[in-house]
Amino acid sequence: MSENKIYSEAYIKRLNNLIDNHFNHFSPVQKDFRLTLSGISRLVMLDRYSQKDKELKSLAVGDIVITNIKYDPKFPSKGIGKIVDKFVDNDIDFWVIEIEEEFINNIDPNILHNSTSNRIVKQTFEIEKPLELYYEQIAWRVAKEIASQEKEEILKENYFQLFYEQIRDFKVVPAGRVLHGAGSKNQVTYFNCYVMPYIFDSRRSIARHREEVLEIMSRGGGVGSNGSTLRPRGAIVESVGGRSSGAVSWVNDISLLTNLVEQGGSRRGAQMIMLADWHPDIIEFVVAKMQNSRVLTELMIKSQNEVIKEKIKNKLENMKRNPDFLEGANISVCISDRFMKAVKNDQEWDLVFPDIKKEKEFYEKEWQKIGDAYEWKEKKHELKKHYTIKARELWNLIIVCATHSAEPGIFFIDRANKFTNVRGYGQKVVATNPCGEQPLAPYSVCNLSAINLASFVNKKNSEILWKELKETAKTCVRFQDNIIDASFYFPIKGEGDTTLKDQAKGERRVGMGVMGLHDFLIYAGLKYGSPEANSVVDKLFETICLTAYETSIELAKEKGSFPFLKDKNKFVEKSAFIQSLPKSMQDQIREYGIRNSHLLTVAPTGSTGTLVGVSTGLEPYFAFSHYRSGRLGKWIKVDYPIVKEWLKYHPEYNSEKLPDIFVSAMELKPEEHVDVQCVIQRWIDGSISKTINAPCGYSVEQVKKIYERLYERGAKGGTVYVDGSRDFQVLSLEKNDNSSENLKNEDKCHTCGEGKLVRANGCYTCNHCQTQDKCDV
Repeated sequence: MSENKIYSEAYIKRLNNLIDNHFNHFSPVQKDFRLTLSGISRLVMLDRYSQKDKELKSLAVGDIVITNIKYDPKFPSKGIGKIVDKFVDNDIDFWVIEIEEEFINNIDPNILHNSTSNRIVKQTFEIEKPLELYYEQIAWRVAKEIASQEKEEILKENYFQLFYEQIRDFKVVPAGRVLHGAGSKNQVTYFNCYVMPYIFDSRRSIARHREEVLEIMSRGGGVGSNGSTLRPRGAIVESVGGRSSGAVSWVNDISLLTNLVEQGGSRRGAQMIMLADWHPDIIEFVVAKMQNSRVLTELMIKSQNEVIKEKIKNKLENMKRNPDFLEGANISVCISDRFMKAVKNDQEWDLVFPDIKKEKEFYEKEWQKIGDAYEWKEKKHELKKHYTIKARELWNLIIVCATHSAEPGIFFIDRANKFTNVRGYGQKVVATNPCGEQPLAPYSVCNLSAINLASFVNKKNSEILWKELKETAKTCVRFQDNIIDASFYFPIKGEGDTTLKDQAKGERRVGMGVMGLHDFLIYAGLKYGSPEANSVVDKLFETICLTAYETSIELAKEKGSFPFLKDKNKFVEKSAFIQSLPKSMQDQIREYGIRNSHLLTVAPTGSTGTLVGVSTGLEPYFAFSHYRSGRLGKWIKVDYPIVKEWLKYHPEYNSEKLPDIFVSAMELKPEEHVDVQCVIQRWIDGSISKTINAPCGYSVEQVKKIYERLYERGAKGGTVYVDGSRDFQVLSLEKNDNSSENLKNEDKCHTCGEGKLVRANGCYTCNHCQTQDKCDV
């Protein structure tokens, strides 16, 4: 990580005076602060996590500021600059900002000031002024707030120092909600992950659900919802004498909220929406985000099932009218063990829903709590069969859509419920958060932090620093447990007046994850995905898991167990995950309890990993130099420091000649991605956010085998991404949006013979007659 001193002493003195007099809950810049970072890491830090002078009363010439330098509906570019002048026009203040050199190429030429190459003009409301220019300031603020939850002053001071050092040194990297919110005095959540209860099947309850999702996202949380309790399309609604528009239309309405929210002032909202494999609207849901009309048409022609034909036909008719349907959310299908068995045995599959007319009173009272058709049936209640299809035909439809649009994802909900610890206190998993790493019960929340694994290998001799790793894992668990008490809670009440705060403090769930796994393996001299590397990865995550559980047991002795833990024996016996831990650890939980109901996850760490400059989550590097598009801008160049750093210790190599430990995500076989995920899942009581990268041209049958491999090897879910299957990729090797004028012309159109074929969404379309001519995936 770079250590730069790029700000003048005069500016730091002025900034410190402002902090001391008006923002004394933040840290002034101290003499030993060095971490200003560089490149996109610096931009992420200042934009996402640095505290700002929100009222901008102190804004003046000479200030370092952040502002939009190019407008785009999806990828507006931001830049860092310095105010060099001010003028007033019609009583409005205008500021002339000199944008720093590395951002100049991203400036929209239409907003340049007086034909200069690097100066733009902005009004006050378009500017943000960061008060924390050094990462040490952020580490100080966060550590101070979280350590303040200790009961004794000596503990507060000791843990402040320990938390500060671990965060400052990039050993513990708190999630964005914590880096942004802790110690800020803003009413934002420190939790990343939320899941709503099953949606009660009434217009009033849907409106309330919508309101609560909006509130959570506006405070900074990502939300998961399961629409399986909503009655299917065409079902009678007796109260108004009409018919329902169906579950998919209602969850689309909820998904639209995402684009309305700028979360906690720092990012766009995020949602996950799920539907069960037995729901009568599942076919409509599966094809909802598919935009490849050629593939859909082929599916409709080839299908032997009239229901599938009808649903695809409706999708094709609506596609042009509403191309952004469900775009506000990630979507996944809840796949049951019952369904996977039916697929394996080539059985019929019934799409069912409770018989509302026969059991209206019980339906209105109990259905939302149960939320599963077959559990409903087990309780001796009536199901109404709406359609029957071949299980394999539905499975194939899911796989085709996943191949050509990377959605829906798949969530193995029965497995998640078998291995969740919530069974030990009488709850069950409803859905996951937007990225899939946290299967949660209704109103459950989880805070996230990551251990930066790159810090735990001796770069000179490739020795793994096991002792230091354990110490950091212990610190991280205590840090995250304190977050639960430090976070701001907002008033959302569930069944029986249970609030988010009640659920959070009742479960005391934390999600300790990782980043920098690929860096760790490179420094250890191991190739990501190889049998040798997987053996070390297994030991690595075993160490993290057992250390986390040991620490939580010790915390229970000191501070008490999580309040929902009423029966220690039941807690141990009900969770297959707890049962997989050493018997001695199970016995300790029976005797002493445990502080946290859940401890482990693997989140994507996209922004925080970019901040630190290491590989994100458990992913291998997409490439060691590539372009990234997001809310900070389109096609931002990212050059990771690992190659240069590794070469310091291996002069026999150079950047043009590197060993195979520098394998990239697209160079790995999809099966290798799966195997790494499943090795790690063994030691994770939550779940894993992981993309299984597959090369362009990967077939539907090949993707199907990957999903089946995930199921067979114990994953709780997964997403396969076939290169080029979407019009735009967040990560790319070139400045290429995979469509229109940026693509090279291919063959002549076989239909009209005049136009040329251009590639978009994995297929080739004629630029003259618009016929989709051929598909290469």
